[in-house]
Amino acid sequence: MKQTYKWLPVIKKENCTGCGLCVEACTPKCLEVVDGVVVLTLPILCGSEEHCISPCNYEAIEMKWVPAPGRDYIGLWHEK
Repeated sequence: MKQTYKWLPVIKKENCTGCGLCVEACTPKCLEVVDGVVVLTLPILCGSEEHCISPCNYEAIEMKWVPAPGRDYIGLWHEK
């Protein structure tokens, strides 16, 4: 069975200030500030659009291919 990967934002906790600018920029609202750090709480809804990256002044978000279950019609996917 092949593993599916989704293009998702990965939060670098050591850089995150919890300012919430990325949360505001996230169209599908799948990011939240939890205990002062941004968390991808709803990866299944992420459209892989990268809107969350540019508002971050601290380079706390990067996009990566992450193993994930979900709906392959939402976001960018590939199999290995």
